[in-house]
Amino acid sequence: MNYLLFIVIGLVTGISIGIIGIGAGILMMPLLIASGVPIHTAVASGLALQLVPQSLPGLLLYHKKGHVNWTISICTIIGSLFGITIGAYLVNNEYVKEKDMYRYLFFILLFSTLYIGLYHL
Repeated sequence: MNYLLFIVIGLVTGISIGIIGIGAGILMMPLLIASGVPIHTAVASGLALQLVPQSLPGLLLYHKKGHVNWTISICTIIGSLFGITIGAYLVNNEYVKEKDMYRYLFFILLFSTLYIGLYHL
């Protein structure tokens, strides 16, 4: 197991999260999968990343500048708690198959890339 590679993936992901708020799903997942990590393990690593308060320093810096809307943040956290529970249930009870997980990841990455590339560049 290449621990240094995983530390670098975490560093790159963390920098991306700090700069544009995206990292765990769009960046870390493909990098972990490309390094040979099974998709279930990559998903669990993404969940661990969100669970551990590694985002707290960045959140505090954004808060100091007045960029945090707590109403939006709390509402999305509440929705996310339910959504993550439903999604994890579906995968762990095999209602969503491993091949489908790769397909969903592919289409989400594709459509988000096209949307940003076509409408925001």
